[in-house]
Amino acid sequence: MKKTDKALKINYRSYLVINTIGYLGITVHLALIPVFSFLGLTLLSFLNIFSSFMWITGWRVNRLGSHDLAITLMISEVIMHTLFVVPLVGWHAGFQYYLLGAIPFSLFNNKFNGRAIILVSIGLCITFIALDVSTHDAPQTLELSAGLIRLINYINIVIAFTAVGLISYYFRLASITQEQELEKLANTDSLTGLYNRRRMQEILESQKSLSSQNRSGFALIFVDIDHFKKFNDTYGHSCGDYILCEVASFMRNHLRQGNALARWGGEEFLIMLPNTDIREARTIAEKIRKAIAEERFHLAGQKFSVTMTFGLTQHENNDSIDNSLKRADDALYQGKKAGRNLVMG
Repeated sequence: MKKTDKALKINYRSYLVINTIGYLGITVHLALIPVFSFLGLTLLSFLNIFSSFMWITGWRVNRLGSHDLAITLMISEVIMHTLFVVPLVGWHAGFQYYLLGAIPFSLFNNKFNGRAIILVSIGLCITFIALDVSTHDAPQTLELSAGLIRLINYINIVIAFTAVGLISYYFRLASITQEQELEKLANTDSLTGLYNRRRMQEILESQKSLSSQNRSGFALIFVDIDHFKKFNDTYGHSCGDYILCEVASFMRNHLRQGNALARWGGEEFLIMLPNTDIREARTIAEKIRKAIAEERFHLAGQKFSVTMTFGLTQHENNDSIDNSLKRADDALYQGKKAGRNLVMG
């Protein structure tokens, strides 16, 4: 595995935001070297060479997986650069604005707890105020024209806002991703990726209300893998997990959009077919039963055949979901008693 891939695997969001801000910082500092040289500001040119080196180092360290060290290097450079440049060119050139972006950027340092972040924020605030007090009305050490100072100020404002905007975007992206992950964990079975029992019950209640309004029905199908215990006892639980995942994927691929499929528990699944009568449901179940019985699954050099039993019912609008589930479960039990690998109901 490449070192970059390893870094991505460790913490992708931290890697991504540091990498992006790193590109911005490197580009800005490298671009300013010839600009300051052209303006005769040799000292600032050399300072940007040093700053470029620190940002490149931080960017490289981040790609090697040391995200916290990368953030520390980049923030340290921003603080040192600001403390050095603002007294030279004056408050009105706007280099102090970069301190504001360092606060949200520091939040991506996983080694910073709440207290550390507060202390960093307070420290940056004190630094900002101290620079204002000491340089706002003080004469410049480097004599620059008012027009040039104004131009540099506008450039610094644009760069600072761009940095804060990028950081805010990644915070938003991280928040949305985290919410989606939590919702997925709450609604899906961790092994198969199908709906879990709780989510399927919500779907059934919602479908019941919709069917009552539209005067339409829906079908329920309980599905059970035949002799599932044999796979676990003979080949181990890893084989059982493999069979569950393969069967789940197989059924999902053989259902239409709008059909709902859930792992109800153990080796048992539940299918909900909206706007479907018992005859159509039986046809669909029979196609899946036949197709999976003909399928061959392979794991670690072993070849497996799997059969499943199906129990069907049609939900009546004046009935409860629990009663419909019981009828489907009873039909499944009858199929098991009749020899398995059957569609009953």
